[in-house]
Amino acid sequence: MRRKVLSVVSVGIALAAFLSVNLSVGSACAAPALADGISVEEEYLIPDECGLSSYYVIVAKNNTGEDVAVDADFFAKDSSGNTVMKVNDYSEAVGKDQTFILYGQFRNSKVENAKDYEYSLTVKQTDRCAYTSIDVTPDNEEECLSVSARNNSDFDVNGVGVRTIFMKDGKAVGFDTVNIADVGTTFKSGSTNSQELGLNASDYDDFILTYTSCSDVALGDL
Repeated sequence: MRRKVLSVVSVGIALAAFLSVNLSVGSACAAPALADGISVEEEYLIPDECGLSSYYVIVAKNNTGEDVAVDADFFAKDSSGNTVMKVNDYSEAVGKDQTFILYGQFRNSKVENAKDYEYSLTVKQTDRCAYTSIDVTPDNEEECLSVSARNNSDFDVNGVGVRTIFMKDGKAVGFDTVNIADVGTTFKSGSTNSQELGLNASDYDDFILTYTSCSDVALGDL
């Protein structure tokens, strides 16, 4: 099985769309320099295993030259362009040149009339990105993906947010997310911990994994 843990490399995989809907190109809302530096490279609409919800997932890259926090609004729209449901996601700290995942989870019963999905991004600088202080190692097991993380820094972080798209024959067939920490959301300096992802994913032969981590302290003060 190929393993893709994305950091500074570009994504180059085929667009997968499900449920016979169109995915539109979203917009980025922020100071122009920061907004122009976030490139959305892939979009997916992925049904969950039980058929209750769908995940609208974007794979993006931070080309701003700065560490940033990214807030994302996701919209399901009908054929007239009216919003039938809105959800939100947020990444507290994305490193410069880092590839990351944001997503919106939509309950299928509320978006039966949805014909299109859009996103809007708000971007601001941050001094709390701990991405380079974290090592993440995925290990494919028989029925899931085991992910181990280590905090190599001298400070605690607000967990490690791992997000994974599961692929089969070049198409997205599942999505899962987990936060790796010691107690609550705290991942202590020097700690190693692990979590499992994809227990409810269907058969897959590849995956795209990204992670983010936010320091509990302003790194400029260290």
